[in-house]
Amino acid sequence: FDNPQIYHCGDVMYDNSLHFAKAAGDTTSLLKDNNLEEGKFILVTIHRNNNTDEPQRLTPLFSAMNKIANENNLKIALPLHPRTAKLLVQNLPPQLYNSVMTNPLIKILPPASFLEMIALEKNCMLVMTDSGGVQKEAFFFKKPCIILRSETEWVELVDCGAAVITDADEEKIIHSFSAISSAKNFNYPSIFGDGKASEFICREMVKYFGS
Repeated sequence: FDNPQIYHCGDVMYDNSLHFAKAAGDTTSLLKDNNLEEGKFILVTIHRNNNTDEPQRLTPLFSAMNKIANENNLKIALPLHPRTAKLLVQNLPPQLYNSVMTNPLIKILPPASFLEMIALEKNCMLVMTDSGGVQKEAFFFKKPCIILRSETEWVELVDCGAAVITDADEEKIIHSFSAISSAKNFNYPSIFGDGKASEFICREMVKYFGS
């Protein structure tokens, strides 16, 4: 304690995701049950109050999603919290609500468990989300990410080109999807370490307290 030090060890969240990714495919049949093929669907999560509770934001988000699915014949997996599901009826225009709910390409799923989310993230082609954690997990599994917010805590994801901020702007979302779909190379530098941060931390603790 009289000799404090700072270590560049990585992110234990990355360790965790890599560890459970090995088991995710064996513990859930979510992809098979919903006919979601590897690399052929978009994973979408929308849960923040300012998106779900405000019709002027929720509408362009779901309109963009609906158009992307229809115009590209592409499936969308949307794990949805019951509260958010109820707000769709209230905050979406009736025509859009009916179009989304009857669209066979949009798979509205129950809230996903941790392992189910890992399986979805690992197997999707890209992620659209307003979640902070899901942004990072998309990067862990080398999936480009469209951030449905006006800002992000993880500016490094945007700086390296692995993610783009669109906010709840329908035109920007559709344009970003088009750009990502046509891009060939994405950069995923080792920002969060090598997946062995926890081992490093434990090793240093043992070394320090054992001395």
